[in-house]
Amino acid sequence: MSYLLDTCVVSDFVKGEENTLKRLKSSLPSKIFISSITPMEVKYGLAVNPQRAIKIQGLIKTFLNSITILPFTSEAPEQAAQIRSSLKTAGTPVGAYDVLIAVAAITNNFILVTSNVREFQRVPNLQIENWRSS
Repeated sequence: MSYLLDTCVVSDFVKGEENTLKRLKSSLPSKIFISSITPMEVKYGLAVNPQRAIKIQGLIKTFLNSITILPFTSEAPEQAAQIRSSLKTAGTPVGAYDVLIAVAAITNNFILVTSNVREFQRVPNLQIENWRSS
């Protein structure tokens, strides 16, 4: 099985979170992916915290360069809009970036790895694993 890492997993890697590191080390690099949204979220986090960025920028760059970044398919915007609108209508909205990440996992039949299970579990047909707590 292949895995799509949510942004919080990249953060866990940088922090040296033990369970996440263990799972990453035991996974084939060819089976680990991130959405094209994730580098933007990571770079945003670095931009708003320049002191921290100085310390971890090299590690983040190396990590992101070692993972395949998935581009969006032409169907992704339509699917994301449908999922997001149906969840909002149901009173269980999910953030725009999270829906885009979820769609990347769904369309590629990947398991989404996140510690933000509460947010993502509302997305139908999304397989989720939490490596932080495993």
